[in-house]
Amino acid sequence: GAVGGAKRALELSAKYAKERHQFGRPIGSFGLIQHKLGEMASRIYAAESAVYRTVGLIDEALQGKKGPEAVMAGIEEYAVEASIIKVLGSEVLDYVVDEGVQIHGGYGYSQEYPIERAYRDARINRIFEGTNEINRLLIPGMLLRRALKGQLPLFQAAMKLQKELLEPSFEEPEDLEAHQVAALKKLALMVAGLAAQKYGQKVEEEQEVLGAVADILIDAYAAESALLRARRLGGVAPAMARLYLLQALDRAQAWALSVLPRLVEGDEARVVYSAARRLTKHEPVDLVALTREVAGAVLEAEGYPILH
Repeated sequence: GAVGGAKRALELSAKYAKERHQFGRPIGSFGLIQHKLGEMASRIYAAESAVYRTVGLIDEALQGKKGPEAVMAGIEEYAVEASIIKVLGSEVLDYVVDEGVQIHGGYGYSQEYPIERAYRDARINRIFEGTNEINRLLIPGMLLRRALKGQLPLFQAAMKLQKELLEPSFEEPEDLEAHQVAALKKLALMVAGLAAQKYGQKVEEEQEVLGAVADILIDAYAAESALLRARRLGGVAPAMARLYLLQALDRAQAWALSVLPRLVEGDEARVVYSAARRLTKHEPVDLVALTREVAGAVLEAEGYPILH
């Protein structure tokens, strides 16, 4: 529902940007408006890709299942992914309608324009069906509880990762984007592992740390979903996926460094901070050109540029 609403808001914004003229030309020709349209489309694409992926995984899990208990058990296997797309979808919608109002300028506040209603209606999505704060805690919380029960080898994986990060690698990855997605997962694992080692059963009280882990995992899942789908679709999809991934790396570094000082100190801290920066490192990219490419497709389509 949130993804569909975001698509409609993007359509309204793209059409308005083509129709509204300032200084003798449509506002859609201005760089800052194109930046908004490109960002809106990229985030919608990542959220939509995550939804399609999760529903597909659930469909596969339910094949051959009979009876309500078996069906519920199959669905519950993807409770983490469901929480991820609830947070992702509702926050993408909030971003898109907010930027849509901005593109409309003063008319965005007028009830004569449908973007005004979209802005009001969007707000509830971050509250009902479990607030986004609760869902953020559920994402790493479910993983940590499984690990503490021995159902998930989280701690072993975290220990292995710490040893791996101490050994610098100079090999160039064959698939850079897949490597960057894997690095996001490793960063979330590192932060979660350090939190579990320090706080044990009391880690659930460290909500700020769990929230940071959740945000990294949400972006990792969204970026990977967008990338996998883009390689099948082609067209403007790879540009949208790449734009989302690059920004996810920057966001992940900020989230990790905001909570790591609570988890490590002294010499260990310096090593861990360096590892966080290394995992999210990427070469500078012309994001202006990338965003303009996406915006061009949005303006041409007068809305969301992916038809299937």
